Amino acid sequence: MIPVKLTIAGLYSYQQKQNIDFTKLTAANLFGIFGSVGSGKSSILEAITFAIYGKTDRLNLSGDNRNYNMMNLKSNELLIDFEFETGKDQVPYRATVKGRRNSKRFDDVKALDRSTYRYDGENWIPIEPTVLEEAIGLSYENFKRTVIIPQGQFQEFLQLGNKDRTKMMKELFNLEKFELFYKVTSLESKNNAQKQNIEGQLTQLGEIDPENIKAYEQQLVHLNKELDELGKKLNAGQKQEVQWQQILDLTKKTETAKNELAVLQKQEPDFLLLEKKVQQYEKCVLDFKNSLDLLEISTKKVALKTAQIEQDSIILKKEEDEIKEKEKALAEIQKVYDNREKLKQQAEELDKLSLIKANETEIENENIRLKKGAEIVKQTTEKAEKLRAGKEVLAKQIKDDKLKVPDLARLTKVKTWYTEKLNLDKKINEINAEIVKLENEQLQISKTFSAILEEESTKDVTHAEAVDFLQKKIESTKLKIEQIEKDQDHLRVKAQLEKYAKELKDGSPCPLCGSAHHPEIYNADDVHEEQNRLLNTKKVHTKEIETLAETISKIKVLEQQVASNTKFLNDWKKKAALNNTELEKHKYDTLWPKFEDFKTVDLAIESATLLQQQISKKEDDVENIARQFDQATKDKEKYQLALDKIKTNVTVLNTHTKTLYGQLKMISIDDYQQKSKDEIKNEQEALLVRYAEIDKQFTVLNQKLIELRKQKDTLSGSLAANKKELEQEKQNNKTLQEKINQQLEKSGYNHLDQVKQVLAFSIDIEKQEASIAEFKQKQTQSKTRLADLQKEMGNRVYDIEAHQTLVEEIKTINAEISGKKEKSGEIKTLLSKLQKDLESRLKLKKSLDELELRAENLKTLKSLFKASGFVNYISSVYLQNLCNAANERFFHLTRQKLSLEISEDNNFRVRDFMNGGKIRSVKTLSGGQTFQAALSLALALADNIQKITESNQNFFFLDEGFGSLDKEALGVVFDTLKALRKEDRIVGVISHVEEMQQEIDVHLHVENSEETGSKILQSWSN
Repeated sequence: MIPVKLTIAGLYSYQQKQNIDFTKLTAANLFGIFGSVGSGKSSILEAITFAIYGKTDRLNLSGDNRNYNMMNLKSNELLIDFEFETGKDQVPYRATVKGRRNSKRFDDVKALDRSTYRYDGENWIPIEPTVLEEAIGLSYENFKRTVIIPQGQFQEFLQLGNKDRTKMMKELFNLEKFELFYKVTSLESKNNAQKQNIEGQLTQLGEIDPENIKAYEQQLVHLNKELDELGKKLNAGQKQEVQWQQILDLTKKTETAKNELAVLQKQEPDFLLLEKKVQQYEKCVLDFKNSLDLLEISTKKVALKTAQIEQDSIILKKEEDEIKEKEKALAEIQKVYDNREKLKQQAEELDKLSLIKANETEIENENIRLKKGAEIVKQTTEKAEKLRAGKEVLAKQIKDDKLKVPDLARLTKVKTWYTEKLNLDKKINEINAEIVKLENEQLQISKTFSAILEEESTKDVTHAEAVDFLQKKIESTKLKIEQIEKDQDHLRVKAQLEKYAKELKDGSPCPLCGSAHHPEIYNADDVHEEQNRLLNTKKVHTKEIETLAETISKIKVLEQQVASNTKFLNDWKKKAALNNTELEKHKYDTLWPKFEDFKTVDLAIESATLLQQQISKKEDDVENIARQFDQATKDKEKYQLALDKIKTNVTVLNTHTKTLYGQLKMISIDDYQQKSKDEIKNEQEALLVRYAEIDKQFTVLNQKLIELRKQKDTLSGSLAANKKELEQEKQNNKTLQEKINQQLEKSGYNHLDQVKQVLAFSIDIEKQEASIAEFKQKQTQSKTRLADLQKEMGNRVYDIEAHQTLVEEIKTINAEISGKKEKSGEIKTLLSKLQKDLESRLKLKKSLDELELRAENLKTLKSLFKASGFVNYISSVYLQNLCNAANERFFHLTRQKLSLEISEDNNFRVRDFMNGGKIRSVKTLSGGQTFQAALSLALALADNIQKITESNQNFFFLDEGFGSLDKEALGVVFDTLKALRKEDRIVGVISHVEEMQQEIDVHLHVENSEETGSKILQSWSN
């Protein structure tokens, strides 16, 4: 991750917007951010981490009211806008954070709005906030440990516990991919499930006999032959049964046709009568229906128009009377309406009179303020003059005091010389004491070795010769023990013979020679005594070997101690020579004749420090007076500006009042001298109300009259049109009646009521005609069908007994065929099942063998990956590599005195080459040494982060940590940081240590003032 640009405003001590162009800083590879404690340096790092992750260690979201406390107390808005590049292709990303304070409640700060973007070459594309973390490849905790290291957390990785450090290594290096135990367990479970499934299937299949398959195949051949014979017999019977069924069907259809024709003959008279009625109705409809309907409609229209004309005539009379009344009222109000503008003009002049009275009151108040302000300006001017004089006096005193201050740099150098001399003397004494200690140990070892040689009656030999001599004694003693063991075997045989001899009895055969006579029975009492003697001798020789082996071990230990002490003694003598040379050089290179001892230097420094404190106090006083003087000058200018504004306002008010007096035409000022502002206002409002009422009354009355006239004209036109339409409709009605009478004379009816009676039936002509046609068609079809059936039947006669006998025979054959087919199906199913089961069993057995082999392999893998053992092992390898990389710098930073190592439980420890290369805890390191170790690890981690993210450069930020270093260690750190420029890495440091700012050319300087808050100054802009 490489930062590009950061903008912050309203964050912590940052009141005004501040922009940081990181391209200037990162181009130098090594840059710094400096400022006094509390200036706002660390807030820059916190802004970056909060923009990326939305988290901050300084404040929690719930308990600390984070939104309120992050915002500057003098700001109403908060802004963080951070741009950076990351990844192999250095893709640009952006994160913004915005917040706003509630305008009504100061302590209510709304939730901070955080947005994230990715640049696609043309535009910033919105993305989810989690994408930023994925792009960087680090969690929030690991980002603080490896990229931006907050204040107080620089040493965290060095002092992390094994569990937390292993977790961090897993996240940093993606070691979770080596967590294979659960994958293997899952595979094992699946494999076991498959095994159990296959074993269950094999159990269900059971054992299969191939002979059963052959027997079923033979049965199928026999059944198929029987089925062929039955099929032929069934086919012949079915053909005969079809013929009988045809004769039966024809017989039934003939009877049905006769019955249907008889029913239709009975319905024929009814349909003839219906046909006559339909013809009469159809004739009446054609001749009279349309004319009668038109006559009825016309009669209704005449009645409606007549009623409408009568109603409209009454309404028209009422509207004419109302128009006359409204015209009379309008004429009466016209005169008042024409003079209404005078009321409005009079109200406007009353408004101007109110302004005149308000201006006169304000002029009087401004004159009082003018008098008071002049007095304040005078007092402020006198105060500023007094402060200026006091400042000049203090400045002269400070100048005189500074001439008395001695050269503190020279005094500090003298004190440093004495301190270094004391340290060298102390170191030389310690080295000499260690040399004496080692020489005493060497002497003691020589005495111990001599004592061992005296015990073995050996003198004036080397360690190797003594060991060789003792080894030969051991071999000689072992040969004696071997001879004793052979003698013991011989004696054990004799003892066994005694056992056999005691069991011999006269008359019983000997197990060895077979003789039944035993004149002299063997006795082995002397054998037991010899066995005891050999056993005791063997124990003595064995003890002698153990003693000799122990002596050899002691000699070898002494030999190792001598070699080790000799090496340490030589090392300490070299150190003594180097320190003596350094002391001689220190003694003769620098001489301080004026200062006799350390105490004289301390007194001189104490006196100079006291004088400096006095000067500093006076400088603070001058600064305080200068601030007061500046404030007094600003106050004077502010008060004078206010006076000028008051004078200008009085002039403007006088001019405005004079202008208003000249605009009064209709009212007299004298008439309103005794009236208040409210009384004038009420009179003005009354005039305006009267004006509005007159205007409204005239407008409403005029509009109503226009509407009435329009309604009258509309109604008159409608009445004339209706009268004309009524006459036309009456003529149409008369014409229709004449037409109906003429048609009645031509028809066969005597009266119109007869026609209406026929039409009253309301017959559906199309439906009834269709019904009559359908009847005639059915009748014709029935006759034709009966004739066709009688012709087809001919002379054939149906025999029910012969037909039923044939049906029974067919049923019997079908039943026999079904039985045999069912049996054949069963045999086919069993045969198919046996064949499939046999094939499945062979496949399952093969699969089971493969799964059992796989189960053994998975079991072996599971034991390897159990309890994250493999991941922890990989983590240890990565940690060891990281430690090796860190040691390349740490060994150099400590001047070849210390190096880091990894213990068996994956914790860091230190090997101290100043104390014989012994191991000790990292917690025993001094503050400066701890910083050096943490710096070396941070650089090594940064290298790994670069490889993981495939970035062209790596970057990390250090917040403080330099205050614990002495001058010498700080110099080594400077050299190390500068050397990083050649490695194409970027390092940013934050510190209040002045020496850091002198060593790092490209930097930002942060200043914090009470009025403007924190500001960022750039070194390249000075």
